[in-house]
This record gives sequence, structure tokens and C-alpha cells, in this order.
Amino acid sequence: MQILANCDEARNYALFIAQNFPAPKNFTVQAMRERSENVHSKINEKLIGTFKGIEEERQIKIDDNTEIPITIYTPTDVNKDKMVVFFHGGGWSIASRKTHQTIVNMLAEYTFASLIISFRCTDMFSATKSIWISVEYRLSPENKFPIWLDDACEVTRHILANKTAYGGNENTKVGVAGDSAGGLIAASVCHTVKKLDFQVLVYGAFDFAANTDSYKEFTNPEHVLTPTVLDWFTSNALRDVNDKKNPRASVLLYDSFDDIPPCLFIVAELDPLRDDSYAYQKKLEQAGIKTKLVLVKNVIHSFFSLPGIYEQACGQTVQAVKDFMDSLTDTKQSTIVMIAPSSKL
Repeated sequence: MQILANCDEARNYALFIAQNFPAPKNFTVQAMRERSENVHSKINEKLIGTFKGIEEERQIKIDDNTEIPITIYTPTDVNKDKMVVFFHGGGWSIASRKTHQTIVNMLAEYTFASLIISFRCTDMFSATKSIWISVEYRLSPENKFPIWLDDACEVTRHILANKTAYGGNENTKVGVAGDSAGGLIAASVCHTVKKLDFQVLVYGAFDFAANTDSYKEFTNPEHVLTPTVLDWFTSNALRDVNDKKNPRASVLLYDSFDDIPPCLFIVAELDPLRDDSYAYQKKLEQAGIKTKLVLVKNVIHSFFSLPGIYEQACGQTVQAVKDFMDSLTDTKQSTIVMIAPSSKL
């Protein structure tokens, strides 16, 4: 396994949250949404506005009454060989394109040299230089399953059929990506929308049964996704208990993996969702799907959208995404990589 040195960032995040944004005692949708926006805005403050490419807002009409907002990020010196449709995390209930704008910008274009200097590290990280399209699918509980997933499928299907209208060409490969709830969305989209070329799943939630060892192991408040938080997200996202058994919501329940594209898994070590990625990778491997899994050691769930604190962890993750996208012509079936920060919470 490959192990990369990292700076201590998880503890800094825990201290920042404890001092500035302690978890509310009572969860309300409005309060949780405001908290998510404020946390991301404050932590990523120094990185906002660093994107030098073209940012364009559009609407995609998915039916007679519904338009889904998207943001297209086209980097300078864009490489048009690949395009990525991105779905943000947030338990299908909170967060937005705005909360995840910084990390999507970095995936598209940003180079991390100016950040890493502050840690006196020598690692240099490069972005994909590809077009990234961030999707504002409708949130629960106002729009429960399958609405948020159908939004994602329709938008992806439209972009795939019209990629030249979004900056690509006829030969551009189109993939999907997402973190947490967005990781589940991206994975499920691949079972519904065919002819996608790749998928990037960042600590996704792949089974609403929530009975893995990691769900039971990481239950303290510093791990963010406590059982109480997970239950709240689930109650918002799904209509009833029967939805948990629907493979579109719990992709680990799928029996068929025909035409599923190659997959990169980004996994946080100290995360109740960690074992979901291990299990889903195993399923894809057994079906003959090319996979790569990158385990980011000593970080918790949510690090990916917070590069203002998780500078090096995010830099290494962006590099892993670039390397995976560059390797899509490689026929090797599966790889596991570990990225190891220096200390634990």
C-alpha cells in the first residue's frame, strides 16, 4: 500500500467546530441548512474566489414544471477529454452548490502550492483541468426519495446527450461524482443512466440498513455523523421503511452490475460510512468492474468539502481523482491506496 505523509488537520477541525459551530441540540431543517452554509463559508473563506476559469449558471428543464439549476466550471487551458457531473453531500437535506463550490473549483483547476507552503510540505497537487458541472438537485424533506435521485438522473441524462452544449465534444467522456449523500446519488445514477464512462464516490452512503461495524464504531460527536444525525437524515430522505430496501436508494442491494463504469472510492478512515465503500467496492470487483480505493487515514466524514482546514488531505484527494481519471485506459482491475495523516482525534 502507498502511504503519504499528511499534516494534522482533523484535530484542528474538531477544535474549530467546538469553538464556533457546536452541534445544535434540536435539529430543524432551516437551522441545519444555515449551519452548513456558515461552516463552509467560514472554513473555506480564504479560498473563495481563487477559481480563474469560467463559471456559468444554467437551468436544465427536466419536466414541464421543473428546472434544476447547475453551475458549469470550465478551467483555463481546459482539457475537453472528460466532463464530470457532481452531486453535493448533505444528507439529502442540507448543503448546496455553494457549500461545495470550493472543492469543485479545486477539482477543476486549482493548484495547491500556495496552501502547502504554509505547512512546509513538499508535495505538489494538480487538478483535473476538466469541466465540472455541479447540480442543485431538490432537497428533502420537501422532496423525498425518489425525487432527489430522479432529478440527478434526468440532469445527467440531458448532459450526456448534449455534452457539446456544455463545453465538451463528441468524444468527451462523461462521468459522475459526489460526496456522502451525493456519493450515493452518483452511484445510483450509474445504474439508471447508461453509457457513463466513470464514477468518483467520496465516502458514500450505499445502504440505509446502517448495520456495518463502522456505523457502530464511530458514534462520538467529533465524528460528525452520530446515530442521531444519521437517523435525522434518513427520516428526511425517505418516505418510509420500504424505501430502505429499494436498490436505487441502497445500491448495495443491486444484483446486477451490467454496464457500470469504472469507479474511484475516496474513503475517510474515521467515518461511520467507511465500511459501505469497502462493501460496494467488493461488489463491483466481483462483477468485474475496474475500481480504485483511496483510504484517507485519520480524517472524519465531511473533510472533502472543507479544504480551508483539510488543505493537504483535500490536495491529496484531488490528486487521486486526477490520477484515476488519467488512468481510465488502464485495464488493471483494482487498487487500494492509503493516505495517512500524522495523528488521530
